[in-house]
Parts: sequence; C-alpha cells; structure tokens
Amino acid sequence: MRDFYATVAQVLPVVLLAFVWDSKYFDGLSERQRNVRFWTLERVRIYALSVATVIIADLAVCLLVLAGTVPDSAGLRGVVIAGVALGLVSLLYRILATIITNTRPVDREG
Repeated sequence: MRDFYATVAQVLPVVLLAFVWDSKYFDGLSERQRNVRFWTLERVRIYALSVATVIIADLAVCLLVLAGTVPDSAGLRGVVIAGVALGLVSLLYRILATIITNTRPVDREG
C-alpha cells in the first residue's frame, strides 16, 4: 500500500497547482460577468479555499502514512481517495466552465 500513498503524494501537488495557479482562473474574477447567480465571489472564495485545504490535508495524511506515524487502513484509503476525487472533479469543472465560456458564439448584433 505504500505505492498508493506515494503515488497520491506525487499527484496531489500537480492537481493543486492546476487548480489554483496554472490557468490564471482567479485573475480578474471579480471583474468577470457571471450568468450563474449561485457562484458569487464569496462562494467561489470559500469553495476554492476548502478544496485547496482538503488537497493539502490529503497530502499531509499521505506523508504521515509514508513516514510510519499513521497506520494504513481501508477507511484512511477511502478518505484519501475522496480528497483526490474532490480535487479532480473541481479541476474538471473548472476546465469545462472555461472551455464553454471561451467558446460561446459572440452575439454580433448592431
């Protein structure tokens, strides 16, 4: 099972970088017009900080298991998989939203 935790510990920083810094998603977010009323700036802030925190905590758990300070268990593996899934689903949502937003036809009336 050490391979599982080692692999996750290598993948999570890449997911975190892609989620937070790579595409400059958050640059200019406050100026962008959003059609979806649910994703207010405050909700985006809370969600992004929560996902980043979960990913970092997941990474810490993997490192603790690899160091031998936390014992491996099926429940712990489930928690780690859930953290990875949250990061990947959040990243997929961001990718889809960016692609859909940036490939919409432009209304050229006037």
